[in-house]
Amino acid sequence: MASAGARIGIVGATGSLGGEVLGDLSRSTLRVREIVPIATDDSLGEEIDFQDELYPVVAAEPDAPELASLRGLDLVILCAPPAASLEYARQALRVEVPCIDASGALAASDEVPLHVAALDEPGASAAQPLLAAPAGAALPWALVLKPLQAAVGLRRVVGTVLDAVSAVGTRGVEVLHGESVAVFNQAEMPEPELFGKSVAFDCLPATRASGAFEPDGSTTREKSLVSVLGRLLGHDVGIGATCVQVPSFLGQASVLSVETLRPIDVKQAEDWLASAPGVHVWTQDAEGPSMRASAGHREALVGRVRRDESTENALSLWISADVIALAAANAVDLAVARLQLS
Repeated sequence: MASAGARIGIVGATGSLGGEVLGDLSRSTLRVREIVPIATDDSLGEEIDFQDELYPVVAAEPDAPELASLRGLDLVILCAPPAASLEYARQALRVEVPCIDASGALAASDEVPLHVAALDEPGASAAQPLLAAPAGAALPWALVLKPLQAAVGLRRVVGTVLDAVSAVGTRGVEVLHGESVAVFNQAEMPEPELFGKSVAFDCLPATRASGAFEPDGSTTREKSLVSVLGRLLGHDVGIGATCVQVPSFLGQASVLSVETLRPIDVKQAEDWLASAPGVHVWTQDAEGPSMRASAGHREALVGRVRRDESTENALSLWISADVIALAAANAVDLAVARLQLS
C-alpha cells in the first residue's frame, strides 16, 4: 500500500452493507486515499461522500469500460448481493486486486480462507488474493460459540434464526411497510413477489428469499448457515438451523441450544462471554435484548443464558444482532489487517 493511503473499491457501495462499510472505513485507522464506489445502473449519477470528498458511483456491469478503474486498486470489498459479488470476485482476481467478500457469497467455499477478525489472527492467509467473511447469522453465532468451544468444547448446536425483512435489503423494508399500510387502511394487499407470501403481521417458516428447498427439506439459506458454521467450529460439531421470517423492520435474533463436551455453569458461561471480543452480555433486565436493541451495535448481544434441562451439559441462550453492522466491522478489520501486510 502506498504511504499516501489506499485506493479501495466498494462493490454495492449504495446498499445497506456498503454504506456501513464506508462509515466504518472513515472511522478506522486506515489511511484511505481514494474510494471507488461501484453500484447498479440505478445509482448512476449519485455520489458517495467519504471523508468530505465526493466520489461518483461507477456502473456495476462487469464488462463496463469504467471498470478498468479496478486496475491499480489496493483492495476491493464486496458488499453486493451474492451473485453480483461472485462476479466481481472473478473480476478482481483477473486484474490481480486483493478482494474481501463481505457478502457471504464465498463463506462456504473451502478453497477461500474464512475469517472473523475478532476471533483469530489472519496470519499468512491474510495475504491471499481472496478472503471470505461470514454474513448473516453465522457471524453472531460464531462470536458467541467460539469462546464456549474454547472453554468446554461443543458437541451440538441447534438454533432458530428470526430474520427481519432488512435481511434482504431495503426492498424488504419497503415491502413490509407497504403491506402494513394496506392492512391498516383495509386496502388490497400488494402482490407478494419478494417473499412469496405476505409478511406483515405474520411469521413465515420459509420464503422465496430463503432460497430453494434442498432434498432434506432445508432451505438454501439454512444449509449455507450450517456449512459456514462447520468451517468455523469444525465439522465434528453437530449443527442444526431453522430460519424464520418475522415482520420486523430491522435486526436479527436467534435462540440457541448449546450442548458442550464438558460440564458448564451458567455464571461461568456468562463470564466467558462477557470477556469475549465482539460479544456483550445483556444485564439491563431479565427479558434479554430485543431485536431493535441491537441496532447499530458492533457486538452480538447475549441474554437469557440458562440451563437446558433436557440434556446434560447444555445451555439455552438468546442472541440479538445487527448483522449488517457486524459484517461491516468485520470486513473493515480484515481490510486493515490485509493492507498492513502489503
